[in-house]
Amino acid sequence: MLKRQPILLQGAEMLVLFAILIAIDHGLSHGDAYTGLNPNPYWLPVLVMAIAYGTGMGLVAGAIASAIWLCQANIWSGSADHLEQQLRLSIQPMLWMVAALVVGEVTASRRNRIADQKRQHQAMLRDREKLAKVMARLADTNRRLQVRIATEQRTVVEAIAAGLDLSGSDSEHQIDAVARMIALVARTEDFTFYDVRGSQVVARFCGRATSGQARDLTRSMLAEAMFAKPRVLQNDDPADQAILAQVGAIALPIMGARDQLVGIIIIHNVSRVTAAYRAQLLQVTDLLGKSCALFGREPAFHAKWQMPEEKVA
Repeated sequence: MLKRQPILLQGAEMLVLFAILIAIDHGLSHGDAYTGLNPNPYWLPVLVMAIAYGTGMGLVAGAIASAIWLCQANIWSGSADHLEQQLRLSIQPMLWMVAALVVGEVTASRRNRIADQKRQHQAMLRDREKLAKVMARLADTNRRLQVRIATEQRTVVEAIAAGLDLSGSDSEHQIDAVARMIALVARTEDFTFYDVRGSQVVARFCGRATSGQARDLTRSMLAEAMFAKPRVLQNDDPADQAILAQVGAIALPIMGARDQLVGIIIIHNVSRVTAAYRAQLLQVTDLLGKSCALFGREPAFHAKWQMPEEKVA
């Protein structure tokens, strides 16, 4: 693993190495830059710096070692040729500088290769995380689709059963059929159906999960708002929050054949109201509004909507 340290710390390490070698040379040797030793100990800082920090520090160490060598080396041997003496004096510094350059470049290449491998490793980790997220989303989508397919198959069967009960003559079964149809579209059993007769808004039936809801909303803010301007009220709309406080999450008006308010469906608890969800609910209210007989507008069907107290929470 290559070291990455400040330039001052690198220089300090290099100077410590040279100081130790100089102290050993003057204390235990002859103070001649280890002229009689081969290989020369000053190779150590040159190679260490080049291997650890690259070409730059290796060349600096080579330059310092060369300066010490030129100042302290004792290689004169009497009447030897002057050019030969110069060659013998300069060959060691040249070897240090060439070695520092070669080893430093190899170190730089290795450093770049390691950096590239690190970047590739990080990219692979990011790709693996993305792949894991994609797989998790696919698994969740698959699970949702399986649930949706099973639910839609069950919904079709329940809708057919509710339609058959609605066509029967028993008033209890017909009311339960309407309640089941509302529950299928609302995807919850926590709702209440209110019948509107004149200025009265009275609960007629509710879902199986509904409890503690008001039986009579005649004097409520919701009834006043619906009589003034029938529209869908949602608690995620700041303008409707006060009206729906302690009543429910969404209120849907049912308009009769003559565009008069004939009923209100209140869904008390729903996690999220999407545009598609709201459109489905409006289709149900439109269908119910066209069924005048179901809402007791015909005398023959009036009695079956007079629900006993226990049918309303």
